[in-house]
Amino acid sequence: MVLRVDISAQVTSIREMVYDTLKEAILSGQIEQGAHLKERDIAHNFGVSTTPVKEALRRLDQEGLVVTKPRVGTFVSNKIMSSIEEISWARSALEGVAARLAAIKVTDSDISRFSEHMDKLKLATEAGDGALIYQLNETLHKMILDISQNDYIVQQISAVRAFDRAVRKQALSSEEEFDRAYAEHFLIYEKIANRDPDGAEEAMRSHIRRTASFVTQLNHSK
Repeated sequence: MVLRVDISAQVTSIREMVYDTLKEAILSGQIEQGAHLKERDIAHNFGVSTTPVKEALRRLDQEGLVVTKPRVGTFVSNKIMSSIEEISWARSALEGVAARLAAIKVTDSDISRFSEHMDKLKLATEAGDGALIYQLNETLHKMILDISQNDYIVQQISAVRAFDRAVRKQALSSEEEFDRAYAEHFLIYEKIANRDPDGAEEAMRSHIRRTASFVTQLNHSK
């Protein structure tokens, strides 16, 4: 296991850097379920002391992503996918409400920017550019949160952002997901642009839940 991190990056602290990188690696599958996480090896890979590694592993243990066995060591949980799916259901409720609020509060200017963004997403989808699709999808969800103007929802979703990114990355690792994701995002856009709160909420909930189920199926088939 080799993980690299830019120590010079503008981050809150080395602790946060180590924690975020480990969490992303676990959720994305870069570090496999059941893997033994050795503090000294991780510290060496990061080029840091074991102190921030211990803190990161403690936080990951509290979140259920790793399991610490006394006098044995710390291991990646074997229940990662169930955690991701459950959190995705919670996220679908939050982002569903955000989409509802966006449909209520959206302005003509917002709709214009949203339309331009969908044009970019369509081109990326037609080109089969998975990396760009991922980036544009993430921006699209952020646009909806911004339009919703609800700080509480934004804060709650930020807390599970790593889970969100893990699901999105795994889903887009399959090219069959490109067109399907675009169609679902376009439906969400249409409902918001048409100022249809019920439709926007349902479209967002369905999209997130369907994506989480797809990722779960992908992992079970491996």
